[in-house]
Amino acid sequence: TMSTSDHTALVEFQQKAQRLQRAVSGATQAANALKPRLTAIKRAIAETPSLPQRLHDDATALEKRTNEILLALSGDTAARRRNINTPPSINERVSYVVNAQRMSISRPTQTQHNQYNAAAQDFEGVLVQLRQLIEVDLARLEKQLEAAGAPWTPGRIPEWRNQ
Repeated sequence: TMSTSDHTALVEFQQKAQRLQRAVSGATQAANALKPRLTAIKRAIAETPSLPQRLHDDATALEKRTNEILLALSGDTAARRRNINTPPSINERVSYVVNAQRMSISRPTQTQHNQYNAAAQDFEGVLVQLRQLIEVDLARLEKQLEAAGAPWTPGRIPEWRNQ
């Protein structure tokens, strides 16, 4: 049987780990959704010859930052396919903790606490980068495309006035 304090500690840790898993999963999906969006933006820039090269460079830089964020979240899948040892990703750390705790009837281990803390700390930085990329840098690029009359791209609401 579990003591009341052990049961409380277990439930609190499980809920904390599940909240982290939800946030990491959402961030991973948001970052993955950027890839086709940035591809469409680069195509729209190429189809608008009046746009400066700087916008294409900005889109390429956003694409690179997206890849770096996905690397931190999901790990280096190409290296893993070649059986190269890689450090655990944020997703892998969180999955380990959640899966280890799913049917547990005892307090979380120190290893599980350590994995949770490492994932949470790494995720905080990655989430800040992802927010900056989507809410500030991508939004600015899309406004520039709209102002220049570039073709529509996914995620961007066109502006229109009947004049």
